[in-house]
Amino acid sequence: MNRIGLTLSIALALGLSACNNPSPEEAQRDVAAAQAKAAEDVAAAQKKAAEATAQARREIEAAQAKAKANVEEANADAGAKINDASAEASKVERESDDDVSDARSDAYRKDAQARYDLALAQADADYKVASEKCEALPRAEQDACMSTAKAQSDAIKEHARSDFDNADSAAKAMKR
Repeated sequence: MNRIGLTLSIALALGLSACNNPSPEEAQRDVAAAQAKAAEDVAAAQKKAAEATAQARREIEAAQAKAKANVEEANADAGAKINDASAEASKVERESDDDVSDARSDAYRKDAQARYDLALAQADADYKVASEKCEALPRAEQDACMSTAKAQSDAIKEHARSDFDNADSAAKAMKR
C-alpha cells in the first residue's frame, strides 16, 4: 500500500504543479509586462543619470567661472601691487639720484671753496714775500714794486674768484 500511496502522492503533486504553469499567452503577457516595466525603469534611470550629469556639468561650469573670476581678481590685484611697487621703486630711485646729485654738488662746491681759499692764502703769502722784497729795494723803486706786487696779488685773487664762481655755478647746476 505504501507504493500506491507514494505513487498517488507523486501524481497529485505533478497535477497540482501543472496547474501553476501559465498558458503560453499568459507567459507572453507576463514577459511583455516585465519588458515594459524594465524599459520604464531603464528610461527613469537614464533620465536620472542625465539630470545628475547635467547638474554636475552646471556645477563644474560654475566652479570654473568662479575660479576664473578669482584668478582675474588676483591678477588685477597683483598688477596693482606691481605698479605700486614699481612706482615706489622709481620714487626711491629718483630720491636717491637727487641725494647723489646733491652730495656730488656739495662736494664739488666744497672742493671749489677749498681751492679758492688756498689760492687766496697763496696770493696773500706771495704778496707778503713780494712786499718784503720791495722794502729791500731803494726807496724810489719801492712804490712801483709794491704796486706791481699788489696788482699781481689782486689778479691772482680775481682769477681764483672767477674759478670759484664758475665751479659754484656748475655745482648748482648739478642739483636737480
